[in-house]
Amino acid sequence: MSGRGAPTSRRRAATRDWYQLLRHVTRTALRADRRSVTILCVLTVGQAGIIAALGLSQRWLVDHSAGRDLAGVVGAVALGAAAFGLSAGAGRIQSNLMLYVTYRTQGNLNEETQRRVSAIPTITHVEHGPYVDRWNRLFQNAWSMASMPWSVLNATAALFSLAVTIGLLAWVSPALCPLALLAVPLFLANRRADRLLREARDAGTELLRHERRLHELCVDPEPAKEVMLAGSGGILSGRATESWDAAVARENSARLRGAAYQGGAWLLYTTALAGALVVVAGLIADGRTTVGAVVMVITLATQLQHQLHTVLQNLSVVAQAGQVVENYWWLRRYAEEADRPGDPAPATLTDGISLHDVRFRYPGADHDVLHGVTLHLPAGSTVAVVGANGAGKSTLVKLLTGIYQPTSGTITVDRRPLSGLDSTSWRSRLTGVFQDFARLRLLTWETIGVGSARHIRDRGTVRAAVDRADATDVVTGLPDGLDTQLGASFDGVEPSLGQWQRLALARSLMREVGGGRPPLLVVLDEPTAALDPIAEHDLFQHFTAQVRAATRQGAVTVLVSHRFTTVRMADLIVMLVDGRVAELGSHAELMAADGGYAELYRLQERAYR
Repeated sequence: MSGRGAPTSRRRAATRDWYQLLRHVTRTALRADRRSVTILCVLTVGQAGIIAALGLSQRWLVDHSAGRDLAGVVGAVALGAAAFGLSAGAGRIQSNLMLYVTYRTQGNLNEETQRRVSAIPTITHVEHGPYVDRWNRLFQNAWSMASMPWSVLNATAALFSLAVTIGLLAWVSPALCPLALLAVPLFLANRRADRLLREARDAGTELLRHERRLHELCVDPEPAKEVMLAGSGGILSGRATESWDAAVARENSARLRGAAYQGGAWLLYTTALAGALVVVAGLIADGRTTVGAVVMVITLATQLQHQLHTVLQNLSVVAQAGQVVENYWWLRRYAEEADRPGDPAPATLTDGISLHDVRFRYPGADHDVLHGVTLHLPAGSTVAVVGANGAGKSTLVKLLTGIYQPTSGTITVDRRPLSGLDSTSWRSRLTGVFQDFARLRLLTWETIGVGSARHIRDRGTVRAAVDRADATDVVTGLPDGLDTQLGASFDGVEPSLGQWQRLALARSLMREVGGGRPPLLVVLDEPTAALDPIAEHDLFQHFTAQVRAATRQGAVTVLVSHRFTTVRMADLIVMLVDGRVAELGSHAELMAADGGYAELYRLQERAYR
C-alpha cells in the first residue's frame, strides 16, 4: 500500500501546486490591469456560443425561407449577424486584450523570478548547473505561465461550446454523437506529443545554456580579447553551434514523433467525419429531416474540428505551463529555506569568529574542498589566508560571509551559530572586495552608490566613499566626473583595471561612510592580483586604515593573497594545503617554525630582490 500510495501522494501534491500557481498567476494578472482582465473574461465566455448560434441561424434561415415566414427569416438573419459580428469584432478585441494582459503578466512574473533568485543569500543556486536550469526554465516558459488563466478559460469555454454542438447534432440524429468520442484519441495523442516535447526541452536546457555562454565569450569585452588573440572565435562558435544543433535535434525529433501521433488521431477523425456526412445524406434521402437541419449539421460537423482543435491547443498551452510548476515552487521553497529568519547580528564582536570541524563539498562533487577546518579568528584581528591555487581560500571566505553553507560542522560568531543569525542582518555587517569584483558599466555615481541602496542617490555619501578609497583622481579624470557613463560598449569610458579596483573599493565603503554600523567582517579576497606587489601592499594598507573604526568594534579583517610580503602585516596567518589548515600563527612564529610558509616566503623575497 505504501508503494502505491507514494505516487498518488505526489500526484496530489503536483495537482495542488498547479492550482496554487494558477491562482497566483490570476492574481498577478488582476493586479496588472483589473479592468482589461474583466472585459477579457466577458468576451471569452461570450465566444462560447457563437458556433451554435451560427448553426441555428442557418437552419432557421433555410427552413423559414422555404415556408415563406418573413418574421422567422428576419430573426434568423439577426441571430446570424449578431453571432458573426461578435465572432469578428469581439474576437479581434479579445485577441488584442489577451496579448496585452499576457505581456503585462509575463513581465511581472519575470520580475518576481529575478527578485527571488537575487534575494537568496547563498550562491549555490547560480553556480550549480541543475539549479541554474530550474530557474532558467521559469524565464523560458514565462509566456506559457502568464497564459495559464486564459488557456484554462478558453479551454473551458470551448468545451462548453463543444457540448452545445454535440447536443444540436444529437437533436438531428443520435448517430452523429460518436463524433465527439473522437476527442479522446485526439486528446491522448496531444498529451503524448506534449510529454515528448517537454522531455526534449528539459534535456536540452544545459546544452542551450552552454551555447549561450560560448557565444558570450566572443562578445563580452573581458574574454573577447583573449579569444581574438588566440584566434579561437571560430572554434568556440563551432562548439556553440554543436550544442545548439544537439538541442534542436532533440526537440525536432520529439516534434516529429508527436506529429505522427497527432496525425494518426486526426486521420481517424477525418474518416469518421466522412461517415457522418454519409449519415446526413441518408437522412435527406429518407425525408426524416429538413434541408435547414442538414445545413446546420454540415456547419456544426465542420466546425467541430475547429472546436476540438481549440480545446486541444489551449490544453497544450496549459500542459506547457505545467512544465514549470515544479520549478516555480522549488524556487519559492528554496528561497524561503535559504532566507529563514534568525537572530540579529551582534552590535560588536568580543570573541570573534570560529570554525568547528567545517567541511564543504560542492553539489554534485565527489570530494570535499575543505576537510575538517577548525579555526578561531579573534575579534579585532587581521587574518591572512595563504595557499596554492585550489587550496580552498576563496571557499573559506564564502563560508565566512554566509554565501555558502558548510556541508558539515559549524561556524560561530561570538559563540552563536552563524546559521542562526538573520541572513539580511549578517550581510548588512559585511564589506570588502573580491578578486572577481563587479565592473558595473553604469553612471559612475551609480557604480559606486550601489554599495548602499539607502544612499545610492546621496552624492555627498558617494563623494565621501570616493575620498576614503583614495579614488578622487580616478573620478576627476573622467570627462563628466560622477556623471560619466562607464563602459565602451555603452558609448562610455572604459576605466583601466586599477581604476576599476578603486571604484570597487569606494563601493565597498559606501555603507560605512553612509552612517551605518561598522562592519563585523571585512573581506579582501585577492582584489589586487593584477597589481604589482608594491601597489598591492599600498592598497591593502589603505583599505585596512579606512576600516580602522570597524576594527575597534571587534571586526575581523580577512586578507587573501598569494604575496607573502603583503600578508606579513597580518596578526594571524593561516596556510591552507589541500583544504586543510597546515600552519597557523603570526609571521614571526611561522618563520621561526621554518616550515612551508617560511620556505615560500624566502623564495618570494629572493624573487622580488
